[in-house]
Amino acid sequence: MAKGKGKGKKKKIIIGVIIVVIAIAAIGANAIMRGNNEGLAVDVMALEKGEITITVPANGILEEIERQTIYAENSAKVLSIEVEEGDYVAAGQVLALLDGEDLEIQMAIKKQMLEMNKIDLARLEKNQKIEQGNRNRQMDSSLKRMEDAKTDLDRNKQLFEHGAISQQDFRNSERDYEEAVNSYEELQQKQDTLEFEIQKMRKTIAITELEIAEIEKRIEKQEGKIVSSINGVVTNIHVEEGSFVNTANPSFVIANIEDLTIEINVNEYDIAKVEVGQKVEIQTDALMGQVFKGEVEKIAPVAKRVSTGQTNETVIPVTIKVIERDDFLKPGFSVRTRIISQKKEDVLVVPFDSIMVEQNGAKMVFVVREDTLHKIEVQTGIESDFDVEIIRGLEENDMVVLNPSMFLTEGMKVTVNERQQEEK
Repeated sequence: MAKGKGKGKKKKIIIGVIIVVIAIAAIGANAIMRGNNEGLAVDVMALEKGEITITVPANGILEEIERQTIYAENSAKVLSIEVEEGDYVAAGQVLALLDGEDLEIQMAIKKQMLEMNKIDLARLEKNQKIEQGNRNRQMDSSLKRMEDAKTDLDRNKQLFEHGAISQQDFRNSERDYEEAVNSYEELQQKQDTLEFEIQKMRKTIAITELEIAEIEKRIEKQEGKIVSSINGVVTNIHVEEGSFVNTANPSFVIANIEDLTIEINVNEYDIAKVEVGQKVEIQTDALMGQVFKGEVEKIAPVAKRVSTGQTNETVIPVTIKVIERDDFLKPGFSVRTRIISQKKEDVLVVPFDSIMVEQNGAKMVFVVREDTLHKIEVQTGIESDFDVEIIRGLEENDMVVLNPSMFLTEGMKVTVNERQQEEK
């Protein structure tokens, strides 16, 4: 039973294949019959000169070329904010006024500390001078005592070894020598400690003088203000009136939005088409229908790997400078870019699907002349996504067959699809 069913299925498949073959043959026969009478209908276009452009598309984000985060030069209280977010400012323009009293207070405190340190230094140097004579005499006396104790110790050691003195007498001489050494070292240490204190105070004075000079520079430079360092727009304000600013936290962010740039990633297979200086067309959904001009400014020297969905690809970062813009273009906008890699004007152009490639690599096109098909070999130039440049083989106004079918042959009679001509 199972074998019978299998044979039945095979018969059905064979019958189906035969039907398909018959249908194809019928279509071909119908084409031939029509060729003998009114001819097979084909879509054509009159070959005209036009332009063909090779582009490299990519998406990116508009960014500012220059952005500066502004910090206060010192810690101070904010008296007033002189700008609002979105304001245009010039380099050197005041952004906020600060209470300069804090700097003056710091200056007064530092100067008072400096005077006190100088008084302490003078006292230490005076004590050193007064005590120097006494200390020298004490050092000489202590040194002589240590030397005498050493002499007694050496002599008593020999006497003890010969049994001339007792062990207690020898230990007494050892103790006397140790005390003399300790006394001498204590005097030496006191002298070193005093000198260390003097050097330490001199260093403290030098540091305080530098701090005073730095505060003076801040007062002269800041003058109780926070100013912009560039021309641009205030994009962020991080301070409020009455708050305190410092040198660690940002106060303002200024961006030069007049000069915009776009960072895109170009696939490694397309990067050979990209060169610095090439023109770029820029579009954004925020401004539908408008096209802005740009230019390739920089091509990264190294590639990088990026994730695209579930796969990774190798890309090369390319920087585009916006050279024609609109005030409505804002940093942060998503944009679509088309790098104009190559563009030719006033050349013969045919749709990509009108080209047939033979087994030997020859490129052929069907042309209709007096309702008859002619198969012509052509030499092509550059190719875009949809069109191909014709360098040799065709002439202007030739009627080129679009998307030719497999049934078309040299010399076949055809009927031109007039509607297609009108659309073109």
